[in-house]
Amino acid sequence: MVNEKKSGRKMNKKITLASVALLSLTLVGCGAKNDAKDKAVKENNTTVEANNVEKTTEEALELKDGTYTGKSSEDDFGGHMEVTITVADGKITDTEVKNLQKDGSEKGEDYGKEAGEEGHKTAQMTLEASQTYGQELTEKGSVEEVEAVTGATQSYNQFVEAANDAINQAK
Repeated sequence: MVNEKKSGRKMNKKITLASVALLSLTLVGCGAKNDAKDKAVKENNTTVEANNVEKTTEEALELKDGTYTGKSSEDDFGGHMEVTITVADGKITDTEVKNLQKDGSEKGEDYGKEAGEEGHKTAQMTLEASQTYGQELTEKGSVEEVEAVTGATQSYNQFVEAANDAINQAK
């Protein structure tokens, strides 16, 4: 009976040790997979970044000198954006952004007043943001480098569409 207890304890110890060893190997294996996955993601991001830089550089080199105007699609109210770029020596040297209402007139200081004080404030902020987008395009030379302003997403999307239209004309 004593021998049976001892052999039972030994068996329990062996099972416990085997379980611990198996669990340890499983955790080490998962850690290695995650490390490999993280490394692959980092390498992939580096490749994407390098490709974007190459693409941006290629785009700048492909532009023909001149003045080009691109147009966005209409927003929910029939307004749209026009972006005019000037290209000299293959680079964007000036960007003009026009926010136009449905009737073709430029959105100005009164734009958004019909939406109340908060609506007017937001509308004016989006107009200012779109001008910032134009300045950034001239400075950075690439639409992909222009950063969106929080709260002006629709304006940003229209800018990107119109700017890409102008850049495609310049190619």
